[in-house]
Amino acid sequence: MIWWDGVSKRGLLPAAIAALLLSPATAGAATTLVPGITYDRLTRMIRGQPVVLHVVRSPRHGGLYQLRPVLSHNTVLGHQTVPSMQRGLRPWSTAVGVNGDFFNTASGSPSGTFLRDGVLSARPNPRRSAMAIAFDGRLLVERFRFAGWWKAGTNAAHPLREVNQVIEQPPGVSLFTRTYGAATPRVRGAVDLVITGFPRALLNGWLSGQVTAVRRNGGTRVPPGGAVLQARGFWRTTMRREAPVGSQVTVRLRMLGLPDDSADAIGGGPVLVRNGTPVRQADELFTLSQLVPRHPRTAVGQLANGRIILVVADGRSRRSLGLTNWDMARTMSNLGAVTAMGFDGGGSTTLSFDGRVLNRPSDGKARAVANGLMLQYYGIYAPRLPRTLITPNRDGVSDTTVTSAKVVRHSTVVLSLLRPNGTVAWRSSAVRNPGVVRRVVGAPGMTEGTWRWVAQATETQSGRVSRMQRRFVVNRTLGHLRLSKALMRVVTGRGGTLRFSVGLTRRSSVEVSVRSSSGRVVRVLHRGSLGRGRHAWRWGGRNASRNVVPSGTYSVRVVARNGLGTVALADALRVVRVSR
Repeated sequence: MIWWDGVSKRGLLPAAIAALLLSPATAGAATTLVPGITYDRLTRMIRGQPVVLHVVRSPRHGGLYQLRPVLSHNTVLGHQTVPSMQRGLRPWSTAVGVNGDFFNTASGSPSGTFLRDGVLSARPNPRRSAMAIAFDGRLLVERFRFAGWWKAGTNAAHPLREVNQVIEQPPGVSLFTRTYGAATPRVRGAVDLVITGFPRALLNGWLSGQVTAVRRNGGTRVPPGGAVLQARGFWRTTMRREAPVGSQVTVRLRMLGLPDDSADAIGGGPVLVRNGTPVRQADELFTLSQLVPRHPRTAVGQLANGRIILVVADGRSRRSLGLTNWDMARTMSNLGAVTAMGFDGGGSTTLSFDGRVLNRPSDGKARAVANGLMLQYYGIYAPRLPRTLITPNRDGVSDTTVTSAKVVRHSTVVLSLLRPNGTVAWRSSAVRNPGVVRRVVGAPGMTEGTWRWVAQATETQSGRVSRMQRRFVVNRTLGHLRLSKALMRVVTGRGGTLRFSVGLTRRSSVEVSVRSSSGRVVRVLHRGSLGRGRHAWRWGGRNASRNVVPSGTYSVRVVARNGLGTVALADALRVVRVSR
């Protein structure tokens, strides 16, 4: 048996050849995304109309599983798709998640709060719910209020109205940090106070820095390790008088109602389920057009046992009409949520895993949004195999597959390849830094049947153990499909001649067909049982009605079924029709 690292032979094959794997999924079976996190796609009739629901269930927040808000491009004004956010997280975790808060489509600013690791990037909207994540894994859905102030030197404290948000209706003072972007918004007549040596915008901290410049009309660069206070209305005079260049400025940020054991929070709303009961009227700041019509919708909830549930409802199509807000509330309750909150919906609704969209966004693709909510898994991850069926018979088609494992924390990693009878074919144990380990697997001597690739990691620092496995099948039943030509000329009324053959290693039920470029069956040449050996057929360029086929691209497809499973081979053929 041969094992080697390197590039799969797949890239060396002729483009016309493809191996086809037929593996029907079990209806209603949940898919394991990573250990402990599952995904279900459900079709339900809700008020007489079909709705496709996408449901992710995860362990309680904590340990290897962290529920975290993610800010697009790490800026308040950023726009980014959920899959793109996840690709940025890949070196540190494997994530499944959804779109987050409502946002201003012009500026990108979220409508509510964004708090991560205790750092406030956007203040809460007191008229909409937000969700906080407690250290013990509880999800808290409340209407939090913002309370902030600023003061210069020994002067009295003054109210701070906004964080990383322009004040549209003066008077007021807003704090802009580096999380906002490179420069403050341009506002005619505004006064900007440039502060250096300013710490991260931590809640409940005493945030102090020195004034280094006073500027007008906005557009002021936010210094690295600094911040800018922007004043409008009568506060401009107060700021110029009390905070000259060289003075010390202190800022205090608070979220009223936020428990001390919460350092992450994200805006959204409305509340959908409270104490296990669906909420029909939350009396939050949403329009009837946002709540009443059936739309795609996104929600997050927590079950009584602490497990997390993410739910996305497709909408705006005949296959899935979508849900009203009340429908989503009842759906979350029916799925067992004791607490639940909605997020932005419509074209923003997206569920994605490791950079791959799982639902069908109504825009036809994932929309760039302001932020997202991610379930981040920090254990070892074995990605899906590029092939779950290999035929290592040296015919150049599906001879190998690539097994891999991603490590995101310094760990002792044990990788094993197990034969169908459970014995070890190969094993490696080593202390590894974060990164990806890959091995190309495939050799003619491999035992036929279901093999297992098992990856296990024990974190060096915490001692946490994670384990994941992938299965693939070795089946050499079918191989060495050979066509006599790649270009066949057929004469109108007479046809042409193509000969082809294939090898079988055991008796199987075999179907041989010719198909169009769209996959439509043009002609079935054989359907029945065949024994071991080489078998050949001839196609004269005619369809099932015995008419000569038109010019185009076709494929010869052979499918074999037996106790090992189903395996198929196909090869492309160009047909040119000519006159006599």
